[in-house]
Amino acid sequence: MTDIRRADPNARRKVVLILFVGACVGAVLIVAFERYRMPLADWVLADPRASAQRARLVLVVLAILLLAPLLAFAAYLWSLGERVVRAEEFPPPGLRVIRDTLVITGERAVSRGRLLKAFALGCSIASAVLGFLLWRLELLLSAHPA
Repeated sequence: MTDIRRADPNARRKVVLILFVGACVGAVLIVAFERYRMPLADWVLADPRASAQRARLVLVVLAILLLAPLLAFAAYLWSLGERVVRAEEFPPPGLRVIRDTLVITGERAVSRGRLLKAFALGCSIASAVLGFLLWRLELLLSAHPA
């Protein structure tokens, strides 16, 4: 017997809203960075004694803006993968879908859940590598003052 999970119109609206808000926030951040890049650079370099601390602050804010969404996505994927493996059903019970979806059960579902967890691990590793590279950049900048 084939089981089909029916689309939830409320979930579809929620996903569209989240994507729209995310795109708007991203666009605002890009425009703000472009607009305030030179004043930010002037602020960092204005006081030679505080320049290193200000540059570190800018790098920390940049790291948070880059790493937090990736880590949140990794946590969501891990949680979803865990629910799939536990229920041996994909999509797991209670998950609202945005289109009619064939429910996969058994070993194929468990395999898909493990794949989601592997992808979550990959996102976490990418986040750690990016964090490490930003930390190294900070060390390079602090070792060679302008």
